[in-house]
Amino acid sequence: MGFLALKTYQYRNLKDAEVCLDAPRVFLVGENGQGKSNLLEAIYLLSFGSSFRTRRDQELIRRGCGELALHGKTAEHDISFLLSGKNGTTKSIKLDGKPVTDRKELVRIFPAIVFCHDDISFVNGSPERRRWFFDQTMSLHEPLFIDTLRSYRKILKLRNMALKEDRRDLLDVYDIQLARAGMEIQEKRREAIEGFNTTFSSLHEKVSGLEGEMKIAYRPSWKGCKGEEDVGVLLHRRRESDLEMKTSGSGPHRDRFAFLLEGRDFSSIASTGQLRLLSLLLRVGQARFFYEKCGRRPVLLLDDVLLELDPRRRQRFLGTLPEADQIFFTFLPDRQYSELKGNDTMLLRVKEGEFIEE
Repeated sequence: MGFLALKTYQYRNLKDAEVCLDAPRVFLVGENGQGKSNLLEAIYLLSFGSSFRTRRDQELIRRGCGELALHGKTAEHDISFLLSGKNGTTKSIKLDGKPVTDRKELVRIFPAIVFCHDDISFVNGSPERRRWFFDQTMSLHEPLFIDTLRSYRKILKLRNMALKEDRRDLLDVYDIQLARAGMEIQEKRREAIEGFNTTFSSLHEKVSGLEGEMKIAYRPSWKGCKGEEDVGVLLHRRRESDLEMKTSGSGPHRDRFAFLLEGRDFSSIASTGQLRLLSLLLRVGQARFFYEKCGRRPVLLLDDVLLELDPRRRQRFLGTLPEADQIFFTFLPDRQYSELKGNDTMLLRVKEGEFIEE
């Protein structure tokens, strides 16, 4: 569901005001540093309870202030986000006046997908970033997967602590628990990638102009393990190595994903422009995959991601965007946006944290 209005208080550089957002497409136009990305971040905060730009909540509070508040309104819900306390350590989220105790409640109601420059790290960054992307993709349509991830991470932390303290008497129990949660994650990832490829491969062929099929390959750390017993055997065999390293050297936290064009590792041969386009199409694939699984339309947040695409690829990319309840775009004031503006578009000029409808 789309946002009708957003009210901000002591949030970054935005003025303390309510901004009307009641349109299917919202264009935010202004120079860099005026607050365009901050508004997208605010929408994301209300949708996920966390930022896509920082892990330090205190950075969200306007300099010199001690707290912040956001309030979003949709046709069906009111959602509020409050940071207070020393260094913004106290976070409070309320949905229709009731406290939200688990952020996965928000994901179920306010699915939002953001396109930003940092997304390129899903393609050329660390294996951890690729795992994060695909885990988020799965969590959007299957919130219970979040619980499985949390369970695995908790067990992994306990096992690593036992390895550091040489508590061999605990490892047999932790190995059983790790194998159970880890195999569930592995099977879910394998199933998700199989379905995601169906959507993603055709998208890439349509937009990139490259010949050959693009596939995402899932490479699990526990390769060849068909069940929990196999994992248990593998963990026992590697136990001495894990004790020496004082950490768990195998498991879903070590899984890898590769982008293959006709079987070749695309990340190592692609240009920066091709990598950027690939990262954009991953987000399109994420949005489409969510819609196919849930039959629900997300809110899309596009943060200056059209700048590096030539006109031909830009039009192809925009043609791939899935149905959405609402789409936000940020633009520099260079008129690039004029050809994209339609009758359903609200244009907001952004200057020094203030939004003026044109």
